[in-house]
Amino acid sequence: MIQDVGDLIPVAVPTTSVVAEDEPYVGLEFDSEAAAHAFYNTYAARVGFVIRVSKLSRSRRDGSAIGRALVCNKEGYRMPDKREKIVRQRAETRVGCRAMILVRKVSSGKWVVTKFVKEHTHPLTPGKGRRDCIYDQYPNEHDKIRELTHQLALEKKRSANYKKHLELIFEHIEEHNESLSKKIRHIVNSVNDMEMKEQQGHR
Repeated sequence: MIQDVGDLIPVAVPTTSVVAEDEPYVGLEFDSEAAAHAFYNTYAARVGFVIRVSKLSRSRRDGSAIGRALVCNKEGYRMPDKREKIVRQRAETRVGCRAMILVRKVSSGKWVVTKFVKEHTHPLTPGKGRRDCIYDQYPNEHDKIRELTHQLALEKKRSANYKKHLELIFEHIEEHNESLSKKIRHIVNSVNDMEMKEQQGHR
């Protein structure tokens, strides 16, 4: 299942140092999605463009994130806003650039680059300040809230499943204890009966 989450980025993006040789390539592995984002963001700041988190792939089994597309912020084309007057239209910032990386989560838990498009269709500005890059890619608040709400719903669902599982375990334990108590009472009663019969036999 693919969902377009617009400019959504992880809340905390770790920083990494980068050297001139650091460039994405298919097969490059990361410990987490956030690490992949940090790497591409650092690469973008050095090369001279700004990134945007575009598409999200979710697991059909549990809804967890298993894929991310990180694109140049000039990817695609901005849809015209009918609310804007022609004389006040914003400068065009999207020019159909195809530069991007696609990372997917594999069975080992690592995130791996499965696609890398290096070429841009617009001039680059090497050395652009990291602060500017970070500021430019902050997402629309509605997209951020929507993603966080979805993650919260998943956590609540998991918690409910855990609670139900624990309740079933406790119920099973109680049933087992009750059954064990009945067996013990039966054994005690049997022993008492046997002792009474022996006493009556001696008489």
